[in-house]
Amino acid sequence: MKKITAFFVFLSFLSAFFPNVSPIKASDELTPIYSFWNTSNSYRYFTASESEKKSLASSSKWESEGISWYAYSSEQDNTVPVYKIYNSTYKYYYFTASESKKDSLIKTEGWTSKGIAFYAYDKEQDDTTPVYVLKNSSTKKYFYTSSPGEKDCMLTDSNWSEQEKAFWVPEENANVSDDDSVCRTTYGPEINVGLWSYTKDDLKNSPFKIEANKDYVIKDKDGEKIAEVSKSKTTKVKYDDDKKLLIYGSISKKKVSKEVRFEAKDGNNSNLILDVNRPSSSYDAYRGKIKLKYNSTDGNIWVINTLPMEQYTWGMGETTGTGPIEHTKVMTSIFRTYGYWYKKNATKYLKYGFTLRSDSGSQIYRGYDWEKKYPNIKKAATKTKGIIVKYDDEVALTPYCSWSDGYTRRYEDGHWGGYKDKDNYKGKKSSTYPWLDSVKDPYGKHSSYSTKKLAGSGNHMVGLIANGSVKLAGSKYKKKYDWILKYYYDNISLKTMY
Repeated sequence: MKKITAFFVFLSFLSAFFPNVSPIKASDELTPIYSFWNTSNSYRYFTASESEKKSLASSSKWESEGISWYAYSSEQDNTVPVYKIYNSTYKYYYFTASESKKDSLIKTEGWTSKGIAFYAYDKEQDDTTPVYVLKNSSTKKYFYTSSPGEKDCMLTDSNWSEQEKAFWVPEENANVSDDDSVCRTTYGPEINVGLWSYTKDDLKNSPFKIEANKDYVIKDKDGEKIAEVSKSKTTKVKYDDDKKLLIYGSISKKKVSKEVRFEAKDGNNSNLILDVNRPSSSYDAYRGKIKLKYNSTDGNIWVINTLPMEQYTWGMGETTGTGPIEHTKVMTSIFRTYGYWYKKNATKYLKYGFTLRSDSGSQIYRGYDWEKKYPNIKKAATKTKGIIVKYDDEVALTPYCSWSDGYTRRYEDGHWGGYKDKDNYKGKKSSTYPWLDSVKDPYGKHSSYSTKKLAGSGNHMVGLIANGSVKLAGSKYKKKYDWILKYYYDNISLKTMY
């Protein structure tokens, strides 16, 4: 974002030479337009209201992106209203300076007018820059940016196409960066992952240590900034009495209540790598945000990683990605879907402040170090980006295991369901999850497994069989990832969600 400077220079001179282009008057009152990212539904929202800004900043569902540009809170010469219209079907806001488009949309089911967001220009003026609007052909959502670099980054994804220039704002105060290396919306909604926990004594005796690949900020549980820290410095955290956390090392000692957060100083957490220096693991670097959260339920302090769904998939620890690429695409698709299902449906860990765990209690996630060590996982995830397994309009629960005995099990008959039906499962339909039926599986069959050995075998045999997927994706059968998924999960569809 450019530094705000005086920019009303030579305007009367320019006006004389460009009579058809109205310059911005020095007397006009510019107001900051704040940008917020909705972490649940992946869209960008804008407001000129200080009170709304404060309200959004206090919500965990919204992430502040700072000021995107300046516009006007009231009508000025040559300005028009920029309307905001809400889509209840896809859950996002549409911004337009076209009154006819606004009127057309609100006559359509699912659209509701939410009034005027601010005032800007509906055509180019002197010293202005356009705000671009792009549309995703799969999700039907729109994306707004005044940054040519961000626009170009978005367009590298074939799902996005440039629609128009929505309106114009003063150039001097806008984000007009040409940096095309990062565009956050392609990474999907955020997910909170519980990495591990410490007892109070653990953090009294030995501090938590964290450092980053770039400058970062420390915040309290309310999102208020405590300090800015250089990437070269290590921050330490100990548990103090009375549910307080003591922060020191990079800053003068500071006590905070229950929670401390670490985020990127520049607001871009997608390329923030935080090393948490965990001696017991060789995988201790993570993308995105990290927080330590004291939990009153068990009295422990959890380490929680918050990052977009796609980057979570890059750290998938359930595979090394060294087999056939179509199999790795299978695995990234169901790993992403499983995370998506947890985010939408699971409540087990919400009392601890996260959605799912990073271990086999949910599914194994090992973060940035794993992503670097096994790059084929990220390559496969990129090729299946945003794809979720669905049954009708429902996000499908996508369990998987290593082997079968020649048949997969219905949800009711597998190890999950208590192994209720030992013999009468072959080819049967599931009444609980219709896509988790029993299917014949000669591809993932293990000779040592049998019905009698199902219980305690470590293979629940529900859903996808990983070794069957490897065989089907290999040189003998050469099946594509979507074929494999539809073989093991009955009557599903694959939907691009972002």
